[in-house]
Amino acid sequence: MGKQTEFQYDELQMFFGDDYKVSDYITIHQPTVGEIMAFGERRYYSMLTQLCAIPSDMKSTLWDVLEVDWNKMSDFELFAFNCHSLRPQDTSIILGDLDLSTYTHSVKDKENDEFALLQCSQADENSPPEITGIITESDYYNMVGYLRKLHGFTIKREKARNRITRDVMIEEDRQKIELSKNKSYVSQLKNLISAMLTYPGFKYKKSELRECGIYEFMDAVQRSQIYVSTDALLHGMYSGMIDTKKINKKQFNWMRDVS
Repeated sequence: MGKQTEFQYDELQMFFGDDYKVSDYITIHQPTVGEIMAFGERRYYSMLTQLCAIPSDMKSTLWDVLEVDWNKMSDFELFAFNCHSLRPQDTSIILGDLDLSTYTHSVKDKENDEFALLQCSQADENSPPEITGIITESDYYNMVGYLRKLHGFTIKREKARNRITRDVMIEEDRQKIELSKNKSYVSQLKNLISAMLTYPGFKYKKSELRECGIYEFMDAVQRSQIYVSTDALLHGMYSGMIDTKKINKKQFNWMRDVS
């Protein structure tokens, strides 16, 4: 079902918007809020959702299109399936010239027991194929792990213990997709930006936010929530309105890790 590794990312480099090199073939560019606006917010998050999807996110699609049970598919296998529709114009904002749609050959490395996707080129029909790119399972998990951390994404894995439960969950997913067709798109960033510009502790002006990296901005959103909740706890403590014995002392530190 594929290998998953806990990768350690340099959060200071992420905060300052540095590019992240996954492999010789993959480098991730962290976009600014302004770059996302120019690219199209809805288009941007739709691409990210597809790129970072796990099988339980696509229960009914996998069953209706491929007749595949999502419980029996690995994350990497889903990535290989989704790659075909991820063109450079869709992913260029984060992956530059990388063309995921051309990674069509799947092989397994017997030494490390990992699958890999290959990009191959052939000078002519009489020449042997030449490998021009490779994405291993480790590369994939490294890439999507970084993208999830960059944007504050969390994953929710869902498993069906039997066929009846599986069929019910697939039907629920169909209904969810059908209902979403009638809903207009709601901007994710607009409400957060509006809230932060109203928050008195936020130091950016609206015009300055265009140059702010998405990780820095999302960190500021989380940090403001921590600051407000910590301030409320301290006021409650000093006024005698709350029992501090039942509260983790970490909650009184507004400079704590936001993750």
